[in-house]
Amino acid sequence: MKRILMHLAGAVVLVAGLSGCMSANYYTEQGTLITQDTIDLFNTNPNNPIIPYSKGKATYNAYPWASEKHQQWLSEQPKRNANDEMALAANYWLHDGGMPPLDITVTRQTPKSSVGTIATVVVTTLGCTFSLCLVPMVAPQQFDTTIEMRSEGELVYSAKAHYRGTVFMSWFPLGKLRGTQKITDAAWYATFFSHEEKLTRNIVAEEPLYDSLKKSKDTDKLAAALDNPQLKFYRPLVSARLAEVLAGQKRNERLKAYAAIIEKHPEFAGDIQGNERLLFVGPADLRVLDVLKQTYRKRSAPAMSASIKAAGQPYALFTPEESSWLTREGLPADVVAAMIEASEPKAAPNAVPVNLVAGVAPGGQAGAQPVASNTLEATATECSKAYAAKKVCETMPGDPFGLLMRGCMAQVKKKFGGSGCSIF
Repeated sequence: MKRILMHLAGAVVLVAGLSGCMSANYYTEQGTLITQDTIDLFNTNPNNPIIPYSKGKATYNAYPWASEKHQQWLSEQPKRNANDEMALAANYWLHDGGMPPLDITVTRQTPKSSVGTIATVVVTTLGCTFSLCLVPMVAPQQFDTTIEMRSEGELVYSAKAHYRGTVFMSWFPLGKLRGTQKITDAAWYATFFSHEEKLTRNIVAEEPLYDSLKKSKDTDKLAAALDNPQLKFYRPLVSARLAEVLAGQKRNERLKAYAAIIEKHPEFAGDIQGNERLLFVGPADLRVLDVLKQTYRKRSAPAMSASIKAAGQPYALFTPEESSWLTREGLPADVVAAMIEASEPKAAPNAVPVNLVAGVAPGGQAGAQPVASNTLEATATECSKAYAAKKVCETMPGDPFGLLMRGCMAQVKKKFGGSGCSIF
């Protein structure tokens, strides 16, 4: 027994000394062998990206079974956590922009070792020990990984893939890849290739459906396609085509169509061409178009502004040009201002104002009273709002003599006149 323990201890030392003599073979689920050539090809492949989405966040959970402390350590080790490799894979799969972003998460499941796997490792480790590793130590590996792709919170695609490998410890390299880091990289790329093989099949299967839609002018057909579960990866392109076709219709018809589509697919608002997309900004029950309809029905601007502030849901930080367009559409300037105010970032509840500084008396002594001074950022924000409000006043509709404009400007001066903005 003592002799066996000594040999096992020697095996540990030997394994440590031979770590640079490890070699391995890794295979994808379809049996593709991972070599350094295939890895290099993956990173420099000149083909077009295969998924019609733009780059979002890419994450690899390589060791989800590890402790929180170990996970934190791994996050600081790029060569061990595979997130850099995951980012390279995402760059290869996705477009540079102009489409909805796609977040990709790959998670490696807890490995399950069979009796045969454990027996192989034990027997070959003893053989390596007694032969000074002339007989190789063999460690079979098998992993299942899952991939999830989400766009704006919606699950676009999910799948499970399997990869396998064998690590050898011997003076003679039996595997195609040699060296600790190369072996680790091969395991990561076995994951990516396994999922890519499935991704490619799914995307190719969608292409005939997309080809039948990409030149269609039938809005009903295009709108129905957005509900088709077989259309996942090409849905953004079909959505953009639908918006393009609707842009050529009469205004009343297209606004009605926009509203119906957005009821099911809120993300469609981003594809609407021109400023009309602004009409569909805001919370589901109080979008800009809903507010506009209520003002047409004689609901007062103060009442609408109060409803918007009470809801506390963001719209957008409209530019002066966008604000001007909205007022020309009939939205009261006060309501536009309320929407902008509701969209501004909220300060932390316990934040200490950074612009509160102690006054300094002559001689370097601190004064008894603090002095509040506007920071450059606060002043810039107020001036931006003042400028936007001024532009709204200047484009008041139905005001040939400028009476409404003067009244509007008086309100703007009253509200922003003390902010230090020299725009009047």
